Amino acid sequence: MQQLNPYLNPLWPDAEWDVSGAFVNDRELVAFFDFCKLVLGFEPFHIVHGAPLCEWNSGRVLTQLIRTAEEIRTAGLEYEKRNIAVYTTFTNLYLEEKHMNDRLGNAMCTFLSRHNPTGRNAIIAASDVLRQHIRREFPTLKLVSSILKITNGGGKGKIDVYKKLAEEYDEVMVHPDDVLNYDLLEQIEDKERHILLVNEYCIRNCPLRPLHYKTLSESAFNFLSYDSSDFEKRQATNGCQDLMTLLIDPKRSVLCLNTPEIQRLREMGFRHFKLQGRGHNNASSILFDLLRLALRNDSADENAMHFVGQMFWESLTPIPQA
Repeated sequence: MQQLNPYLNPLWPDAEWDVSGAFVNDRELVAFFDFCKLVLGFEPFHIVHGAPLCEWNSGRVLTQLIRTAEEIRTAGLEYEKRNIAVYTTFTNLYLEEKHMNDRLGNAMCTFLSRHNPTGRNAIIAASDVLRQHIRREFPTLKLVSSILKITNGGGKGKIDVYKKLAEEYDEVMVHPDDVLNYDLLEQIEDKERHILLVNEYCIRNCPLRPLHYKTLSESAFNFLSYDSSDFEKRQATNGCQDLMTLLIDPKRSVLCLNTPEIQRLREMGFRHFKLQGRGHNNASSILFDLLRLALRNDSADENAMHFVGQMFWESLTPIPQA
């Protein structure tokens, strides 16, 4: 019997962690992967997700997503060297046939098709037009149904919608509000093909989620001049960014799962856990969530989360010259 690495969380040693930050925080993610493998003897994740800014992109539409072709290629090759699969977030809801000529989107798919050592590189999509385009033009890439797809398609809480998506896509993102809907989750077949988001920092049952996704998709077409004032006004009165409200009011708490909740999901048969964080300027919060979940923290003298985190960040800090 293979001995478990002493740093890994023994509660879910077979969990597959899917981390955010591709094409934004590549340096930190690659450095952390190498540090864990070379110094500690384990590989902390095997999937990264994200996308540079283009018409196909959504979910996060930010200036830090603007990348040159060389930056994209360099990051992709670094992931390829380490057998890390890239899940590209091309999740715009409103794509039409005319958008299928997007140069960057097609170039990304061509690159991921050619540099796919694990056979797991994937496109996360919310548009049927894009799904059909990928199946036709890039058949070696896997397709993942986005949270945007099930949210704005009215599929939350509906097992028949999940079954249909599982027929159309290779993997399916479960709606964040359904992650603790155990009655629904028990009905899902082939649980290893369904992805659960475990560190969602939006409020539970947020009434603005569909509008938020609509705004992000529309803004990808006209990033510099898009008017998002309507959403911003409604967000200001929704309590989304009021940390004290989220911490005090259990009915409006964030969808960040705790240890017993993840344990139960694993016991049900789920293995693919996603860590979001594409909206952050650096990888600190992403790696914090990965450390607290993937590594053991069961006692003060075995708190690998803090020990590994401190060692890693110190390894990136230049030693002052005397």
